[in-house]
Amino acid sequence: MEKVDTTATDILQLNARASKSSTWFLGAAILGILLCGIAYFQSHQGFFVSYLTAFSFFLAISLGALFFTMVQHLARAGWSTTVRRTSENLGNNMLVMAVLFLPLLLGLSHLFQWTHPDVRAVDHLIRAKSAYLNVPFLLIRVVFYFAVWTFLGSWLLKTSRRQDVTRDPALSQKMGKWSTLGLILFGLTSTFFAFDWIMSIDAHWFSTMFGVYFFAGSVVAFYCAMIIVVTCLKSSGHLQKSVSTEHYHDMGKLLFGHNIFWTYIGFSQFMLIWYANVPEETLFFLHRAGGWKVISLMLPWCHFAVPFVFLMSHNVKRKPWLLATGAAWLLIMCYIDIYWLIQPYFYHHGPHFGISDAGALLMIGGFYLYFLVHTMRQAPLIPVGDPRLQMSLNYDNGIPKK
Repeated sequence: MEKVDTTATDILQLNARASKSSTWFLGAAILGILLCGIAYFQSHQGFFVSYLTAFSFFLAISLGALFFTMVQHLARAGWSTTVRRTSENLGNNMLVMAVLFLPLLLGLSHLFQWTHPDVRAVDHLIRAKSAYLNVPFLLIRVVFYFAVWTFLGSWLLKTSRRQDVTRDPALSQKMGKWSTLGLILFGLTSTFFAFDWIMSIDAHWFSTMFGVYFFAGSVVAFYCAMIIVVTCLKSSGHLQKSVSTEHYHDMGKLLFGHNIFWTYIGFSQFMLIWYANVPEETLFFLHRAGGWKVISLMLPWCHFAVPFVFLMSHNVKRKPWLLATGAAWLLIMCYIDIYWLIQPYFYHHGPHFGISDAGALLMIGGFYLYFLVHTMRQAPLIPVGDPRLQMSLNYDNGIPKK
């Protein structure tokens, strides 16, 4: 491998200006805790509903990051090497997400009707699903999910960091080999998490496509987050020579393509339910009519049509701040999408964004970003020991120069 003079190509460590942002993130988290405390005493159920919504949103970003990292290793991709450390850092946030998940364990009875003995006694369908929908098995499954995600996130980052020191190309092959198994486990765990913690809020409704829908939204949310993080790093003096216009172009194309995939899955799910007209399935969309009709009609336009037209432009994908603006818009839509998936079950008359939602976003988002900055401060911002680094540094017009 050709030796890369990293000191000449980039600022590898976070500088003081970027590091100070962690203070603001910690402050936001503390403010969020205070707001969550107020919201909890106002309404126990309202707090847990808002907390599950915000938690699912940030979890989706890290799930998308794990998927991206493993796919790049499996494909032995060269172009993405200089942006892959950002996805590794976001994937490593599974550790903090596992800790932030704990409050939800206290709210099972507020979130899931099927946990109530009196409901199970009179509801034949819930009793029929009791072999799967029971609290002990639910907890066993979620422990397994986070064990898999935390292991994958930390192992991929630690192995990549070890390669920074050893420059051993065999570590790239090792990460690519184990990413095969990792992707299988990822697909199963992310799908069943969506079934367990979102779809089972209404134990009568079911959709075999729901796991794929949640996965598609997670990948879109991740690409938005990666573009924003990389752009913020560049604005603070980092990654100036490591991430080029060509990298932005490819990140923009991936965001564009996966957002179309999200739309395809969402429309397919709707079309099949509408066409079959099975009462247990149509219930999902009946909950999202009435007061929720505005958001139900807004998502196809604001999550698909507007980004489709905006991101289609060649020039937009090659201008960092313009692309980051579109990514920020789409990231907000990803939150609204998860909000739309969870909250209509509890607020039948329409959206109910309040202090609990703001507090949960500030708390979880503050800790999420604080931990992200802390992780980024501990190692170079690009994988300096990766054998494909030079290929990524020379990436031009979609053709890597060897």
